[in-house]
Amino acid sequence: LRARKFPATHPRMVWFLTLTDLKPGPHSLRLSYGQDMESIKKILDRPIEARHPLDKVNLINDLHNLVFETPGTYQILIEVDEEPILVSSLVVSD
Repeated sequence: LRARKFPATHPRMVWFLTLTDLKPGPHSLRLSYGQDMESIKKILDRPIEARHPLDKVNLINDLHNLVFETPGTYQILIEVDEEPILVSSLVVSD
C-alpha cells in the first residue's frame, strides 16, 4: 500500500479466507494487525461454524478504515480459537 501522508486511513479492504481441517462445531476467527507483535490490534472477531471435518469454510471479511500510523511493515495475524494459523506482512510506504 502507498500513502501520501501519515497517519493514513485505508477506507476499505476485503479479505477472502478459506479454512479447512476445522473440528465440527462453533469457532472464533480473529484478524489483527500492527507494526510489531507487541502493538498488534484486533480488527475483526467473529464466530464461524464448521459442520464436518472436510468442510471448507469460505469467508469474506469486509474491513473499513484501517489506520496505518507510519510507513513500514505491518504484521497480519489470523487466529482460530486463539491459535495462530497465519502470520503475514503488509508493506505500507510513502
